[in-house]
Amino acid sequence: MSKDNIVFTAFGFLLGLVLGSMVLGPKLAQSKLAGAQPAAAPAEAPASAAPVAQASGGNPMGAVFQKINELKQAIEKNPNDADALTQLGSMYMDAGKFPQAAEYLERSLKVRDDPQVRTDLGICYRNNGDTAKSLAEFQQVVRTNPDQWQALFNEVIVLAETKHMAEAKTELAKLQQLRPGDPDVQKLADSIANVR
Repeated sequence: MSKDNIVFTAFGFLLGLVLGSMVLGPKLAQSKLAGAQPAAAPAEAPASAAPVAQASGGNPMGAVFQKINELKQAIEKNPNDADALTQLGSMYMDAGKFPQAAEYLERSLKVRDDPQVRTDLGICYRNNGDTAKSLAEFQQVVRTNPDQWQALFNEVIVLAETKHMAEAKTELAKLQQLRPGDPDVQKLADSIANVR
């Protein structure tokens, strides 16, 4: 194994850890699948979430399966229910089932374009090993919503992973302007600076 291969492998591993801890980690920590019961329901949580948990006897997995079934029934009744499609895609994403998540997020985007849903779809594509599709989704979000720093952050990671270092550094400079002083952006910058 050459020195370049070792450096690239180490860099890819480090970027994977950074992505996982910053992008996916917080989602999983807040996920219903984590089993944690928040003190108050998040603002974006559906009003039906509490009754679902009570109906399943407080069993978090039972509540998750019940919610999945409810969302699938809602989609069966209305295949263009963007909210239900997005929620179901997000649940699969939180569980690490990226192919299923991508399917529902793609369907949601056909009904209603949403930069956060598109960013999540890019993450799913990346985790499915399709960096070209992933990069295209992130770039579309950044092009149409330049203030969406999460998509730009992920774009920089994918560019670096695919050895497009000049472009990664250009996009990183934009990210640093959007998020000055952000420690996660600084970690990413340090990782990219260490690649030879």
